Amino acid sequence: MHAKVHNLVLLFIFTLSFQLKTPHAWGFSFSTLQNHKNTYILKAKTEKLWEQTTWVRLGHYEKTLFGYQSSFKGPLFMDADGDSSPEKELLKTLEAFFSESKDLTMRYKRHPQCQFLARRTWLTKRLNIAKEDLLPCEERQAWKAQLNTQSISLIFAASDLGNPSSSYGHTFLKLINPENAKNKDLIDYGINYAADANSSEGILYAVKGLFGMYDGRFTMLPYHQKIREYINLEGRDIWEYPLNFSSAEVDFLVEHLLEMEIAKAPYWFFTDNCSYHILKTLEVIRPELDLSSRFTKFVIPIDTVKVVMRESNLVNARIFKKSLKTDYLESYSRLGFLQKKALEDAVEKLVIPSTYELSKKEEAEVYEAGMKYMAIQAYRTGKDFDDQVYKLSSERAVLGQITDEQKFNIQPPDESHDSSAIYLGSGQITKSDKNNLSSSKYYSLKFRAAFHDLEQPDFGTVHMSQTEMASFDFRYFTDIKKLSLYRFTVLDLINANPITQIDKNLSWKIKAAILDQWNPEIEGGGGMSFDFNVGESARVSYFITARTWQSDTVMHSAVGPEVLFMIRPMQDIGFSTSLTYFGVLKDEPFLRFKSKLNWNVAPNYDLQVEAENLVTGQTDFQMRAVKNFIF
Repeated sequence: MHAKVHNLVLLFIFTLSFQLKTPHAWGFSFSTLQNHKNTYILKAKTEKLWEQTTWVRLGHYEKTLFGYQSSFKGPLFMDADGDSSPEKELLKTLEAFFSESKDLTMRYKRHPQCQFLARRTWLTKRLNIAKEDLLPCEERQAWKAQLNTQSISLIFAASDLGNPSSSYGHTFLKLINPENAKNKDLIDYGINYAADANSSEGILYAVKGLFGMYDGRFTMLPYHQKIREYINLEGRDIWEYPLNFSSAEVDFLVEHLLEMEIAKAPYWFFTDNCSYHILKTLEVIRPELDLSSRFTKFVIPIDTVKVVMRESNLVNARIFKKSLKTDYLESYSRLGFLQKKALEDAVEKLVIPSTYELSKKEEAEVYEAGMKYMAIQAYRTGKDFDDQVYKLSSERAVLGQITDEQKFNIQPPDESHDSSAIYLGSGQITKSDKNNLSSSKYYSLKFRAAFHDLEQPDFGTVHMSQTEMASFDFRYFTDIKKLSLYRFTVLDLINANPITQIDKNLSWKIKAAILDQWNPEIEGGGGMSFDFNVGESARVSYFITARTWQSDTVMHSAVGPEVLFMIRPMQDIGFSTSLTYFGVLKDEPFLRFKSKLNWNVAPNYDLQVEAENLVTGQTDFQMRAVKNFIF
């Protein structure tokens, strides 16, 4: 009995002393903890740590005319004014780090010290926080150990005009575990920042994205999911840029990404988008980097890759991952006319009929293209094509090693032209009728916000495409001495997706602009495109084009066939010409002719010659010099 009482007394004393420790993992009394906390806060105030670059970047703050403001809201900040006050947020963070408050722990489902690991790491170094004042955070440390991230890569996925959210490409980060070297890298993790939305909303998706009506979030996904989405399903090539961060920097980046999992901000397609916040994240890790400020208005993924390559010395290698579609189209482009016909039979009958009278080498090339096509179909449809691939590969194997490996010159996107451009030129508009001929000379100044002219070198963009958005074309006419806005182009898109013998694609174009005197112009069309083995590349498109425009307060509507021919006789020269027959509803029908030649004389410098008949009897001819740049 005496022993039982004695044991109960000891248990009571132990429980009381255990409860007085605050929190339980810390090895000192509550009063000692308060003294330590006050010391840390006093030192932070004395040194004004909230003014330090790293702290400002941890909150993704930006300097404004009225102070600081972060794009992110909500739980990323513990203070009510934390998104606009780095000082209040830092002091609140220190209060929370050494507090027993259950409210914050319940809010984040873990103690603030374990939620904000990057903040804790940085504050520990700056304030010399004692080890006994830090929680072990077993759950977070276990997750970091499982990731085993030893290096980071920046990933660029090529543009896809068929998806509004991917029209300018996409960037994200890859967390690399050295144990997943070589072919096992697919089980690494990717860090993505994207709009929390459904791109199937079509035009509504684009409109909402333009006005920041979606939330942007960081998400962590297995890398193989992104590979399957981009390379296999969407046919988008991927470029990987390993970043030369130290092991400590990599660890700090992972900690910051873990604390950003609760963050959300309005997603703006042209500014606060995937690329912008990836750049802001890299700046957190290495404070001397100043990447995001390089962009004043438009943040386009392909340009952010260039900035990282040009200005940060972060990258010393490139790794290219070819999409299934690119691999197939490369094989298809080598086939002759009869081979392309044979390919259609090969994928349908799994054998090339003898009636084609192809050589063994030509048959081998057809079978190789057929196997690549089957791989694409397997991912697109989710069906099993193993038997078909086996049959084609067996037919191919019988022919022996008679084909040569073809190497294509695929240039990296970071070497492409910058997305914005200034055009300086001069031209002449000539008008003729039955009685007289007149002309007006002018000088032109055009600014294009984004992204790519049809005739410019297009590596890093969709091949044989045009993506012109937000361009202003001013003209000064010398005879009347008048400067005016000749045309404001909201968008001018051309997606000449080629038809192959076994893959039927739709080509389309759409244009919306405001002409002189605020006259609207809308044009669109759909049709088919075909590739030819001429020069570097050549393509012809056939459209049914509809156009509505206003002149002299009168609205005009027209519809008719259009032929568009595009060719790159060599890498630095692009040429296009189109002929459209418009059956105008109210006026006489007319034939529109447009032609443009682009010569890329040096990186980011082009010369252009352009001619167009605006209406019957009126021709516009001009020459321009183009300077591409990052805006």
